[in-house]
Amino acid sequence: MRFGALFLLTAGLVRAGDGSCEQGKALLRAKAYAEAQEALWKCVLDGAPGREPAHFLTQTYRELRNYDTGLKRVTSVMSGRSPSVDLLYIAAFLHFRLENHKASLHLLSRAFPLDNYDWRVHHLFALNYIVLKVNTGALEEMRTAIALNPGNPELHYQLARLHYTEQRFQESIAASEKALALVSEYPEVYNNLALCYQALSENDRAVENFERAVLLTRKSQARDEWPFINYAAFLMKQGSFEKSLPLLREAIAVNPGSAKSYYYLGRALRNLNQIAEAQAALEKSVQLDSEDPAAQYQLATLLTRKGDRTRAKVFFERFETLRKKRSDGSP
Repeated sequence: MRFGALFLLTAGLVRAGDGSCEQGKALLRAKAYAEAQEALWKCVLDGAPGREPAHFLTQTYRELRNYDTGLKRVTSVMSGRSPSVDLLYIAAFLHFRLENHKASLHLLSRAFPLDNYDWRVHHLFALNYIVLKVNTGALEEMRTAIALNPGNPELHYQLARLHYTEQRFQESIAASEKALALVSEYPEVYNNLALCYQALSENDRAVENFERAVLLTRKSQARDEWPFINYAAFLMKQGSFEKSLPLLREAIAVNPGSAKSYYYLGRALRNLNQIAEAQAALEKSVQLDSEDPAAQYQLATLLTRKGDRTRAKVFFERFETLRKKRSDGSP
């Protein structure tokens, strides 16, 4: 699950008082992430006048993906002082992004008694629980975060995504509409609506929302390949393999490291009988994500079709290993 669009994050206002806070917010809005990070760190260390600056700071790390550097910095800061809720939250966020969920939850449990009305803490509890598939806890924490900060569209979007994963499509649509009532141009919400309508077999509404999601993703220049992938996958299910190709190539341009983009590209090319190109795309997908059994299977069957049974056997065996690993819940 992707966790919200950056262009929404500066919708909240930093209360007046510290120039570094306002500077950081302005730099974040301008997508000057490194400069925003430094300004927001100064704001937090000087005593931020509200909850927003530390939240904005975490989003600079999400964009720059310098999580390890951030964790070293916040750990060093906390070693020399009694940790505030802001510092515990920042450290918990960085551990979450590094998939250290136990450490993230431990830090949140320390932050909670300091301010149990902090929506950021409840929100991050929910995100950890979503990844850990503790859906009841995730739902409770997300609803608490929304009650504490009902004007944050990202929270409504993430509630919508949680409902979608539980196949509660009408509830997901309702939560999506609440997000759009707060911010009308929210590409990820339209992407989620499209997936909901696809699941409900309302294909015309699915297409309408996929196209809106793609258009807004291009407009915002977001580094999010999923609207393109999801729309392409939908078209492929309708048999429109040729139409899916430009979307998948755009997804790769947005994120060259996207294994799923290459996976679907390989499948589309194979159905168009462009076998050499399909093999190259599937091999790239396997290279980027060696833990995806679907890519291993698709490559194995393509190699079998080409008569390369020796290599095909290797990928069939990897597929079986990964399939069994996932079915028994192995890490």
